Amino acid sequence: MGMTRNHIRQLLSGSVMAACVFSICAMADAPARAQGAAAPARTLAPIPEGDVNALIKKYGLIESKQTAKEMVPDWTKPKMMLVAVDRPDRLAWLQKAVPDVKLVAVRQRGTPAQNVAEALPYAADADAFVGAQPPRLCIEDLIKAAKNLKWIQEPGAGIDDCRDASPEIAAGKFLFTDGTKLKGNVAENLLGMMVTLMRAEDLQVKMDLAPHIQRPDFGQRGWQIAGRTLLVVGLGGIGTDLARDAHALGMHVIATRASSHEGPDFVDYVGLSNELPDLIGKADVVAVAAPYTPETKGMFDAAMFARMKKGAIFISTSREQLVVEPDLAAAVKSGQVGAAGFEINIGPMHEPEGLWGLPNVLITTHQGAPLVEAEGAVSQNENLWVMMRENMRRYTAGEKMLSVAEIAKRGY
Repeated sequence: MGMTRNHIRQLLSGSVMAACVFSICAMADAPARAQGAAAPARTLAPIPEGDVNALIKKYGLIESKQTAKEMVPDWTKPKMMLVAVDRPDRLAWLQKAVPDVKLVAVRQRGTPAQNVAEALPYAADADAFVGAQPPRLCIEDLIKAAKNLKWIQEPGAGIDDCRDASPEIAAGKFLFTDGTKLKGNVAENLLGMMVTLMRAEDLQVKMDLAPHIQRPDFGQRGWQIAGRTLLVVGLGGIGTDLARDAHALGMHVIATRASSHEGPDFVDYVGLSNELPDLIGKADVVAVAAPYTPETKGMFDAAMFARMKKGAIFISTSREQLVVEPDLAAAVKSGQVGAAGFEINIGPMHEPEGLWGLPNVLITTHQGAPLVEAEGAVSQNENLWVMMRENMRRYTAGEKMLSVAEIAKRGY
């Protein structure tokens, strides 16, 4: 039930073609000073160029049916883009994809009010807000000020924060693209919760609290994973990744999605959203990766938990609004739900109602532990940047876009 509410952090500098508000090189590369002593500058690894075609194939990035010219009323070649960057040399790397577009950089810094105040003077001239990571640019005051805005690129899979920040975004006024297929770390956290609860590792780890080995009371848990049935609620990017991993572990996978019955070969059956009440009773594990929309709000309530197999496991990475938390707590206490795992937001923290301290409940921070990639591996963050740069190029050329969200039609 993770929820991110990241805000814009502070306008820093432009690119080769952008007017400098602050000096990127001076702020990011100059030696830091502490108590009058200079510290050595941080050395940044070179930015990998990336292979966008390989990325599209690997993650199944969806290309829009229409071009940017066709999707955006009165489309014209953009003159300026406001870009959230993570490092001082990022803009030069992006600039190569759009050499004739002015880029103005935004970086994380200051309070939300300070961030908005710094960015406001530049928002009015922006044709696009783009970013592969925080600070997020879909802030209501910035949207209102951006009179030329036509396209928004956001990094996250859950875009309800943006949708709810602006009536114009909710109405679909802007072309909106996101990073929904590139959030593999979320699926990994779901997989970790699922295996932990199926094998009752959450009970065994508490043995560390005692000075001697003590066999826990496992009850009906400690399941063999192979042969169990997983229901994935929301077969998007995160749900598909989890389904693939579960299938590899020998589980039978069924799923629901809002769009169609189509799904990958490793999913035995894909039902529409209205089939959830019938499918949920077939699953040993129910994993929720559905978006937060008016239709999904409160969908997991006492009645839905009563339809689950008695003792089945419930895990979720979706927004907390999808679950009636007191109902989940009651279902865990009664044994109707054998165990539950979910993510919570840590900024600001969401307090799960009635679930703190319950045995058989596992709570993690949103997306779990920070990612530490294997040596030589391309990070998820860099994959987001590669996709974003390609979308910058495509939008500037008026071509088909990657990962378009249908906010007005579906809410995500």
